[in-house]
Amino acid sequence: MKKLFVIALCMLLSQMTWAQKFSVPEIPGEIEKSEYVNYEKDFIRCMDWLESHAPSASQRKEVNSFVLWWLSGTPDVHIEMSTDVVNFQNGDLIILYIGGWAKYSINNPDATYADGSMAGIETVINYYQKHKDSIGKDKGVEELIKLKNKGTLRQHVESQWK
Repeated sequence: MKKLFVIALCMLLSQMTWAQKFSVPEIPGEIEKSEYVNYEKDFIRCMDWLESHAPSASQRKEVNSFVLWWLSGTPDVHIEMSTDVVNFQNGDLIILYIGGWAKYSINNPDATYADGSMAGIETVINYYQKHKDSIGKDKGVEELIKLKNKGTLRQHVESQWK
């Protein structure tokens, strides 16, 4: 029994150490549009990191830079924003929105704009609810949460692309 406990403890500690050793991918020099697909997994890893770390995390600026670099160059993901939907006061929330949309689009190539927007909104809402104390109140997110709670969020989002 003691041996099993020690093995389990070692596995847990090694997993915790691995999780803390995230390295931000380097932004390459100029590349062809067709090469952005080679950085898709790095983009997804960065988005996972952003979604799971507090706004004050030390690598956030570098991770945001990589995410924005990838989003601004990839020809495979198309995002549109409407101020009727995206009216956030916090820049990190905007990055989470467009990143959440892009991540969803990568995994669901036939997604509609409404599907992508909903994925971005869900990413923002989940993050906001987890880190509201650090972020502070954001009226744009609060409004989306109200619509979600009323069951009218999808309808509101879909009305932007008709």
